[in-house]
Amino acid sequence: MEAAESSAKTESKKDLFRQLDILKNQIISLRKDLNSINYEKELWFSKKEEYYKLIREKISIMRESREKRDSLTKKVKELKEKRNAFSGETGKKISEFKKLNDEKKKLLSKSRIRDPYMLKGDIEKLELKLETEVMPFDKEKQLSKKVKALKKSLLDVSDSMGILEKIKALSREINESRKDANNAHDEIQELAKQSQALHEELLKASKEVDGLKAKEEEAFRNFVIAKSGFTGINGQLKENLAKMSGIREKINKFTLQEEEKRKLGEMMLIQSKEKEIEEKFKAGKKLTTDDFLMFQDIIKK
Repeated sequence: MEAAESSAKTESKKDLFRQLDILKNQIISLRKDLNSINYEKELWFSKKEEYYKLIREKISIMRESREKRDSLTKKVKELKEKRNAFSGETGKKISEFKKLNDEKKKLLSKSRIRDPYMLKGDIEKLELKLETEVMPFDKEKQLSKKVKALKKSLLDVSDSMGILEKIKALSREINESRKDANNAHDEIQELAKQSQALHEELLKASKEVDGLKAKEEEAFRNFVIAKSGFTGINGQLKENLAKMSGIREKINKFTLQEEEKRKLGEMMLIQSKEKEIEEKFKAGKKLTTDDFLMFQDIIKK
């Protein structure tokens, strides 16, 4: 019966060792899978962080570009107001110019003199001639008389001269106003061009950010999937390690039981030999060398 019980226990122990080997192989495989999926998990997390960083950088650049664009748009608006003011001022001056020109035409229509400035030039030339040239008295007198007559004619068109001066001054002002308006217009065109370029860059950057966000979301989804797989495998690994620990405890119990059984057998053998030697003493029998050696060997064991 004891032999049968020992055989059953031995078989049970062998079964435990077989289970232990199976678990060891499973644990090795699980650890390998765990390392692989952990690498994949960290890789997707790293990609997600990389996309996140790129998105932040793009958004920062976009913010600067938007501020520049808005600043340019504000300047364009201010320049348009300035240009419109110049254009309005030019329009008023042109209107005034036309009125003065009409008035000049009316005044000149009443006189035979069509160009007072030319008349003035002629007078100055004659006066210079009188001052610098030596001529007969009659001719000098005749020339002086002509200058006097021309001056009288110039005096008759003095009103026209005043208007002509105003027209000339107004013409210069109109040219300046037009120049200022044109300069403002050219600057508007240049700033508007820069603003448009920045706007197009913003649109392009916005599309790039949308693309990066999609990639970031995909990387995060893959990270979550890998993390879920990691958690599952890690749970199986912990479960198998717990099973292995339980099996080892059972094996250790078997080992302790066998050790106790062995010690008990040795103790019973010693007691048997002691009893045998004691009976030999009582019977007056002589102890042999083999008895002593056997007894010492048992004690050593």
